[in-house]
Amino acid sequence: MKSCNKHNLVIATIGAWWLSHIAGVFRAFPYACAAERDERNGLPYTAAMEWRKAAELTTNTRAAEYSWQQWERIMQLPRRLARPVGASQPANVPLKSASATRPTAIPGMDRLPFSNAA
Repeated sequence: MKSCNKHNLVIATIGAWWLSHIAGVFRAFPYACAAERDERNGLPYTAAMEWRKAAELTTNTRAAEYSWQQWERIMQLPRRLARPVGASQPANVPLKSASATRPTAIPGMDRLPFSNAA
């Protein structure tokens, strides 16, 4: 009876791997075809969204890497900017402080009231 339980665990593990890697590629294939068609028809941003959807369906595979590269090529942005606004920052991307991104050419810029800044 114990060997049967281990056998079921192995079957479940293989099934989960297959579902995440192989089935994801098959689900992403129509999105990749639509992206290529959209790009041929002159709709680059629609194609970029299709590439992004294909990449999200095929996580950690060569197909995902290719889809992300196509998205980066069209959008001319790094992949880390593909996440939705307000989503939490991934752990491997360092955050820049606000002072590092603020231009230093204007002294006292942080003291300007919002109404006068425009």
